[in-house]
Amino acid sequence: MKKLALIGLMSTLFVTMIFAQGDPKKAFKRAKSNLGTYNLDQKKIDKLLEAKKLIDFASKDADYSQKSKTWNLKGSIYNALSSSVQIQRISDPSYKDPYPEAGSVAYESFKNGLKFAEKKYQKADALKGMSEAISAVSNAGIQAYTNREFPAAYKAFNIGLEIHKLLKDNGKKSPFDDKAQLQNQLYITGLAALSSKNLPEAGELFTQLKEANFDKPEIYDGLYKVKLAQKDTTAARAILDEGIKKYPSNKALMYSQINDYLATGKIAELVGKLQNAISGDKTNASLHATLGNVYDQLSQKAYSAGDKTEAGKQFDLAKASYEKALELEPKNFTSVYSLGTLYYNKAANMSSQLKALESDMSKSGMAKYDAVKKTMNDVFSEALPYFLQAEQLENKDANTIIALKEIYARKNNTAKATEYSDKLKQLVPAEK
Repeated sequence: MKKLALIGLMSTLFVTMIFAQGDPKKAFKRAKSNLGTYNLDQKKIDKLLEAKKLIDFASKDADYSQKSKTWNLKGSIYNALSSSVQIQRISDPSYKDPYPEAGSVAYESFKNGLKFAEKKYQKADALKGMSEAISAVSNAGIQAYTNREFPAAYKAFNIGLEIHKLLKDNGKKSPFDDKAQLQNQLYITGLAALSSKNLPEAGELFTQLKEANFDKPEIYDGLYKVKLAQKDTTAARAILDEGIKKYPSNKALMYSQINDYLATGKIAELVGKLQNAISGDKTNASLHATLGNVYDQLSQKAYSAGDKTEAGKQFDLAKASYEKALELEPKNFTSVYSLGTLYYNKAANMSSQLKALESDMSKSGMAKYDAVKKTMNDVFSEALPYFLQAEQLENKDANTIIALKEIYARKNNTAKATEYSDKLKQLVPAEK
């Protein structure tokens, strides 16, 4: 045990001596020797880690940084670091990669190796090393994407494409020579680009796949989002329509179209779209709540047009949709608040009837006025429990507090109306 500790100490002292002397030649030779030792026995990870430190030192030297052999060795060492992680994960899948950038460092190193190559074998070594680095950058990209680290995922996946291009430009074989493999790489790179807000890059990749008839609905949804972010709404909707025509049951495309219809006020057309979406996703509370909102708007529209029968029908449909959403998610603030708003708006609409009846002072006119006022107050009372429940879920929502203040004022409950008026002042301080 003491002998092993002594050997380790001597090794550390040797590396320290190289650094102290500033000798890149010795660092290079020692790094190369350590890599060879590790390749013969991959349990000797300490040799690989020492090689990393040595080659990092040598590659910073003014002279050695201009040599192809320096960069090719550095690329090989970093490729080995990436491979060591994969070996470790065989026995421990949760093992965290201590060098997630190893693949990209290997690529940049081999790129320099290619740049400074003076002999054919140096160029061949650089290209071979790049080809081997694809596995490392792909694994790093997948890990980053899984962890929702999208910029890192995009960088890694895109390096894979860059390596492929360099290999082909130099007449070499690439792991992406297979059409399906290449298209899959373009696809995952596009998804990572979109998620990391690299929109022009995502658009270029998805367009390339679309033109190649790549069979994934996500490329249409991706292109729609890219065009929408670039404020090209005409192109965005054309792409979305094309995607939905090709993949009519795809949820992502369907939801994008629903959101587009909401944004453009195509309320009537939304009912069928939402019903279709719900038929394929019955437990999605958000879809039921959105459908309730659409029915609510249609009810308001019918009431404004004087069609009370249609307004009542749409009101009932809205109520049923909101209640279904609440059944699926009992503590969903939006659904509770929406039910309160549904009744509140119905009651508020009756105020116009009251104004029309105010001037009729006849006995029958006053009777009608009292009847409408009572009905209106009853509907306000039906809204009250929902707003109280909404307040319990989110007690700092200003719209909920306003609704409660108004309802209590209409019910002549001055104390409660004042209480909520004070709460509102605390939430929305008066301008000085």
